[in-house]
Amino acid sequence: MEERKAILIAVIVVSALIAFIAPISAVTIGDHDIAFVDTVDETSSFVNTVDGTYSTWTYNVTSGSKPALGYWIIACDEEAIVEASEKCEYGKDKKTGITGIKFDKGYKDGESRTVWFKLKGDFGIDKVEVGTKAGKDIADGHVEGPICETPIPEMPEFPTIAIPVAATIGLLLLIRSRKQK
Repeated sequence: MEERKAILIAVIVVSALIAFIAPISAVTIGDHDIAFVDTVDETSSFVNTVDGTYSTWTYNVTSGSKPALGYWIIACDEEAIVEASEKCEYGKDKKTGITGIKFDKGYKDGESRTVWFKLKGDFGIDKVEVGTKAGKDIADGHVEGPICETPIPEMPEFPTIAIPVAATIGLLLLIRSRKQK
């Protein structure tokens, strides 16, 4: 019995470590890898948004070789972009047909970079379109990323819902008790 517990605990610990270390999702496009690493939502009084929040999205991008990655683009809304880790531009890419953030600082064969960008607001996460261009090779796929078109509405805090509901129930009980008298 003790041996089974030890094995179960070991399996749980190893699984947790693998989940913690491994990227959330990765995609190979052509001969290049784009791996979603993490997103962090923060609140700041320095950001010019209604509620002062922004989210940072981080990716590990690795170029294949011959031809090396020329650029990559991830679908996103222009209005949401605050800043990025390297030079980028927004627009519709004629080669991939994707409208979004285009990182066009070319890669060397086998080069890996960590790339991040900040967006105004708190966005949901789902598979979003991503494209690459390497030499004459154009490819596309999907990777975990921000759903830029519709930010996730914030869930109201419990008192915001509970107080009006409790007041309504109390009022209904008061009316009912007066009718019974």
